[in-house]
Amino acid sequence: MTRYPAVAVTGGVGCGKSEVGRILEQLGVSVLDSDTVVHRLLRESSEVRDAVANLCGVGVLGSDGALNRAAIAARVFESESLRRGLEAILHPRVRAEIDAWRAAWRERGGCAALIPLLFEAGFEEGWDSIWCVSARDEIVAARLAARGWTPEQIEARRRAQWPLTEKAARADVTIENNGSVEELEKSVTRHWRSLEIRRR
Repeated sequence: MTRYPAVAVTGGVGCGKSEVGRILEQLGVSVLDSDTVVHRLLRESSEVRDAVANLCGVGVLGSDGALNRAAIAARVFESESLRRGLEAILHPRVRAEIDAWRAAWRERGGCAALIPLLFEAGFEEGWDSIWCVSARDEIVAARLAARGWTPEQIEARRRAQWPLTEKAARADVTIENNGSVEELEKSVTRHWRSLEIRRR
């Protein structure tokens, strides 16, 4: 039975993981974004909603009873203990969903999961290849500033993740995203085709 390639894509904030995911989808790869899983859990799971509200305080609940992601982020990125508590709620659930999704897709076609906290959360087992998307600090800062992030917000998120150099050292492949979209497309395509050949 054919087992298609399964890749985990990680990297630093603002480095271009989502863009790599878009390129992989154009190549016919099924892509799952762990942030999308988190957002759905926060929106749809009453168990998660109650646990997060208890952790962060009632101020993170809107008048409609839904969690306010912006309010949660503002609190957890200012408090390591709150961030650790939130990760303890979310990570096991996210990992279970990713594991089930990967098992299903490996029999049907290539798949890739975008997981910013891959190493931090201990999600690195079971992949055929781990890719780290990297970019220079000044390029990342410019990209995030264009999204409206303040320097304080950028620094808070960097502190919550491992240094990019350590992620790159642990990854099987480092994809540099300092140039054009076309350059990134060529790099992603080359690495994916190489993985497909090795899996035949």
